[in-house]
Amino acid sequence: MDNFRYYITGLVDGEGSFSVSIQKDPTHRIGYRLKPSFSLGLHKEDLPILNEIRQTLNCGTISFNKNMVQLKVEDIGSLVDKVIPFFEKYPLRAKKKYDFEIFKKIVSMMSRKEHVKSVRGFLKILKMRSQMNMVGRNRRIVSRVNQIMAEVAQKVEHWTENPGVRGSIPRLGTRPT
Repeated sequence: MDNFRYYITGLVDGEGSFSVSIQKDPTHRIGYRLKPSFSLGLHKEDLPILNEIRQTLNCGTISFNKNMVQLKVEDIGSLVDKVIPFFEKYPLRAKKKYDFEIFKKIVSMMSRKEHVKSVRGFLKILKMRSQMNMVGRNRRIVSRVNQIMAEVAQKVEHWTENPGVRGSIPRLGTRPT
């Protein structure tokens, strides 16, 4: 059984992804939602392998897109209790190792709701996120993160300068007006 678990690690090192997406969401205090996920995409012929990986991790959903199948885990509880401990026990050895270390810290912060409790926590996660996946499309992601950080800073400045004005410093768990 351990051989298959190390096989999973090798497969993820080559074909997997640890990511944190940033989605505009007006229902969130800052106007954005952070969504961590672990995913592994393979050719549809490898669906039996993906099913076995899903059973081994005991979490995630499998989706289909043309000739590809993808295992995705987005639930914070499953990431904290199943995915992260798996890769701590069967460590990554190649390029994904660095991303995993950052991802693990971000998920830990999110499990403690640090991104919701304070703007500082949200911005810290954004900055950490910009250090992930440093190859490929990261320049565009860093640019977007910088844009979001500037937008959030403007909101905070408005809240701070106008404490009595409608729309200033919304209470946690509420939407800005």
